[in-house]
Amino acid sequence: MTELIKAHLDHKRVWRDFDYCYPVISRRSHGVSLGVNLNPDKVCNFDCVYCEVDRLSPPKRKDLDLDQLDRELGVLLDLTASGGIYDVPPFDSARPEHRRLNDIAFSGDGEPTTVREFPEAVARVARLKAHRGLDQVKLVLITDSSRLQAPEVVKGLDTLMANQGEIWAKLDAGTEAYYREICRSKVPFERILDNLLATARRWPTVIQTLFLEWKGQGPDDAELEAYCQRLERLQREGGQLQAVQLYTVARPTPEPEARPLRRPDMDAIAAHLRSRIPCLPLEVYYGPEEWA
Repeated sequence: MTELIKAHLDHKRVWRDFDYCYPVISRRSHGVSLGVNLNPDKVCNFDCVYCEVDRLSPPKRKDLDLDQLDRELGVLLDLTASGGIYDVPPFDSARPEHRRLNDIAFSGDGEPTTVREFPEAVARVARLKAHRGLDQVKLVLITDSSRLQAPEVVKGLDTLMANQGEIWAKLDAGTEAYYREICRSKVPFERILDNLLATARRWPTVIQTLFLEWKGQGPDDAELEAYCQRLERLQREGGQLQAVQLYTVARPTPEPEARPLRRPDMDAIAAHLRSRIPCLPLEVYYGPEEWA
């Protein structure tokens, strides 16, 4: 395994003795992403078959200390600005074009929008970014789309989108049955679709979709057709879809039957999407064995 692959694979939400903030080299961000983990308790309202979070070991802590989060993020911003982070493995193996801070992302061991402090956390991170003059650095919410219409979440999204924000919202299925099989959530699938439509009507939204080999097979033609119809409906009913990020399993998961799709399978899915929705930008990210 090359050093570059090690850098991209190392997405552990751990940095030194920090509890909430961590840096990664992100393929989808094309650079350094500073993660903000609002869920150190590992509580999530989804139980996706491909999730790499180890929920068997006890969490380091269960509370959310926003003052400590501020301090941790400040240290990482300083380390990134000075370039000192690129002296530390695995960041010392980052390519020159990846040695830049692209975003601060709310992404952790659970769903960020389930945390009651979500609006305040977004406001604090936005202020920290503004005080440092980081106008080109994006704020990203990576979400399972389950709570996008909750009033407190909308309040946080207003702040996020006013500060170079992007919403990366999950849609991993076209049918209720496949959603239940892969995401294993009690949240109704129709609520996910309603949330996506309401959010995309208000703000440009990136759709994140992970397709995988599950129990020896990937999504079948009927599932892909249903998925395309969901995207078409979102656009037809006024949703502003900024792009689709199509990706597969990239890191070890607790479920041995959750495996990455191979490049030919990903390419076939991408070709189908492009033929059905040609005007929708599509980004494809392959599994680790395909990384150069």
